[in-house]
Amino acid sequence: MIKLIDAVRSVLEATVSSGSTRVENIHNLVVDYARGYIDGDKETVDRDSVYQLVRDITAEVGGFADDMVDVGEDVRATLKQDDPDVR
Repeated sequence: MIKLIDAVRSVLEATVSSGSTRVENIHNLVVDYARGYIDGDKETVDRDSVYQLVRDITAEVGGFADDMVDVGEDVRATLKQDDPDVR
């Protein structure tokens, strides 16, 4: 039971940590994009740069999903050490 509680705690910690990092990365992507307009570097919306921004944000979300799969696999491996019936 203690292993399970430790596993749940690890999942929560990893989820919050990864989520915080990904949100910060997305925030920075959007701020950097907006700065181009604020600083006067861009005067009109550039379709390609908007698409690139969306691709970058999508990559961050995909990275978060990958992180969560990795965490799940790690927890499963940890629990399997104690209980070979864990699938």
